[in-house]
Amino acid sequence: MNDKQSGGRANIGTSSLILIFIILCLTIFGLLSLSSAGSDWKLAEKNAESIRGYYEADSLAVEFTAMAEEVLAQCGQVSSDEEYVKLVREKLGEFYREDTNTVQMDVEMPYGQMLHVELEVCREAESGYRIVTWNVYHSVDYEIDKSRPVWTGG
Repeated sequence: MNDKQSGGRANIGTSSLILIFIILCLTIFGLLSLSSAGSDWKLAEKNAESIRGYYEADSLAVEFTAMAEEVLAQCGQVSSDEEYVKLVREKLGEFYREDTNTVQMDVEMPYGQMLHVELEVCREAESGYRIVTWNVYHSVDYEIDKSRPVWTGG
């Protein structure tokens, strides 16, 4: 009779160990899932901030383009090309580049990026300009840390 009782206890111990192992695995997987979800949330927030920054910069660039179009329309009423260039230079100021005959603007964005807008002044065009460049570039040069902290035993 003693043999039957000791055999039953071994089975209870084995099932308890398996149950503890399963609970431990589920707890670890739950914590890993929670950690992963937190990282995904942070990444989604950064992505949303970046996209929001782009569209804010794009909106400012569209406003700038509308302002340049209005100024170029006012200047277009002048008949001579010399007076036209002089008037454009006066009204657009630092945005106008006479050497390239363009109007340029850079709008700051998050994470060291800039939106560059470049419009070519073109009297023949209906709007008075042609879009040459409308792109995002990195304004801050950064270097990737390639050093590896390796213990040399010292």
